Amino acid sequence: MKKFLLLSVTATLISTTTNLYAGERIGDFSLIDHLGVQHHMAWYDDQNAIVILPTAIGVVPALADLQSRYETQGVVFFLLNPGLRSDRAAIGRDALVQTLGVPVLMDDTQLVSESLGLTRLDEAVVYDPKSFELQYRGPVNAQLDQAVQGLIDSESSDLVAIATDGASIDYSGVGVGSAPSYTNDVAPIVVENCANCHREGGIAPFAIDSKLAMQGWSPMIREVIMTRRMPPGQIDNKIGHKIKGETNLSDAEMQTLVRWVDAGSPMDGDTDPLVNLVWPDTKWTLGEPDLIVAIPPTAIPATGVVDYMDLPIDLNLTEDRWVRASEVAPDKKDVLHHIITTVIPPDGAVDPQTLFIEAINSLPEERAAPIRAELFAAVAAGEFPDIEKIFTENPDIDVGTLLGGGGDPDQASIAGYAPGNSVSLNPEGVGGLLKAGSTLSLQMHYTTSGREVTDQTEIGIYFYPEGVIPEERMSGAVGNAFTIAIPPQAKDHEMQLVTNINQEVDFYSMMPHMHFRGKRMKFVARYPDGTEELLVNIPAFDFNWQYAYELEEPLRVPAGTQIIATGAFDNSSQNVANPDPNIEVTWGEQSWEEMFMGFYSWKNVDQGSED
Repeated sequence: MKKFLLLSVTATLISTTTNLYAGERIGDFSLIDHLGVQHHMAWYDDQNAIVILPTAIGVVPALADLQSRYETQGVVFFLLNPGLRSDRAAIGRDALVQTLGVPVLMDDTQLVSESLGLTRLDEAVVYDPKSFELQYRGPVNAQLDQAVQGLIDSESSDLVAIATDGASIDYSGVGVGSAPSYTNDVAPIVVENCANCHREGGIAPFAIDSKLAMQGWSPMIREVIMTRRMPPGQIDNKIGHKIKGETNLSDAEMQTLVRWVDAGSPMDGDTDPLVNLVWPDTKWTLGEPDLIVAIPPTAIPATGVVDYMDLPIDLNLTEDRWVRASEVAPDKKDVLHHIITTVIPPDGAVDPQTLFIEAINSLPEERAAPIRAELFAAVAAGEFPDIEKIFTENPDIDVGTLLGGGGDPDQASIAGYAPGNSVSLNPEGVGGLLKAGSTLSLQMHYTTSGREVTDQTEIGIYFYPEGVIPEERMSGAVGNAFTIAIPPQAKDHEMQLVTNINQEVDFYSMMPHMHFRGKRMKFVARYPDGTEELLVNIPAFDFNWQYAYELEEPLRVPAGTQIIATGAFDNSSQNVANPDPNIEVTWGEQSWEEMFMGFYSWKNVDQGSED
């Protein structure tokens, strides 16, 4: 009798439950939600559990009950759109989403839903953010409660997977039904998007240059795609303006690579498209420069902190030349963090303090007088004046001119450097004047790499032909928040920076700048009539890659437009790059301090006007 009961119970379990084994490892992943915020599962490893449900009718009462019981016990809740809807605004207006008030993860590629093993819209999953393992998949019932409670109590358990009868999820795209071809599908993606960095002598830490290398690195390839760490500098390309040369993989490319790895990284074909790739035999992406500026060899120690260096470089120019483009060719990419390049005209740089006073005096007296009084009172009290407040209340003061050290609209600018940002190329017919006798002032920032090296970086400058004077000039601005106070352990400390455009301009590009704690930033144009337009959303800022995001087509904006940069810092222990999560972080030039900046380039429609 006992044996009969045991067989009956076993048969019942088999009919309703599949895949009973300890901890199905799903791995780490990241998804952007319907509001444009990226959620990286590793960021939640200080929580006990994550509960994810597809956006389906009927989950409101069940999920609301779960939230009321578990939200204060370290349980995070998400809804998931498994590639079924793309209109984020419509999703945000959905009564279900508004009622629950939880983020909707946009799984446009369906790769996360597939990895979680979801097949029906009434399945929920319980995910362990510490081990990246799935503990439960099935209906919202008592077993789900047990899985959540088990993670809260730090109890190890087997995966419980219970079949449901809801609407099926239709998986589509590349790799559904059969593995993609390495030769025809996978290798071309790697050649186009990865191989230039992942090659011998490239900036990447390892080469992907053969079938063997692809198979060996395939688990890493899958991980960096699923977490959106690679390619670097990704944007949220489902919203905002089209960005020139964006680094994102397409949904189809992500499906191809991940599903090829999931199929066991199979090989086909007698030839290997990654072998014997030919790369340009030059360090200059724009071709051989007209003038090469050699930065003096700089010895960088193996360890320690390298102070900022300010290097003056004489260009030995004997005649005025108009600049079309410039480029930095970094030597030791593992230690060169950034270069800020300033052109010093032959009559010398203008003191920024003098420019600041002149800018204040140029304001109407009823505005200038209180500022002068405020500055005097601060100096008399031995305090630093609130410069940011002055800039915020007086948007017609051009911060970019003050930081650049001059106001000559004809003066050329020369490329600086940060990983991912080393070229300055003006549109045809646009340029700047480099006067005879000009010098460069280079702010060099190096970091140590564990080995002593000598850096010999060069800067290339490209001139218009002699006698050719470009008709137009580029302009722009720098927004800089001088007041920063990020509390200890703050996970998402938000800030906002407003930069004013005082003329009608064609807007070209924007570049966010933060340090180790920078987390995200987006740029919005707010027009004089109060309407707003998203330009670009960078949901996962990475200090290691300082990209300028150029619009595919310049955007004509009227005078009085504001560029609103909204971003956030992660000063918590969850940020693996955080030097010290237990201190308040303030403004400073070193990487362990913080900055909150936006660099903008535009071209005045009326070239006779100054910003």
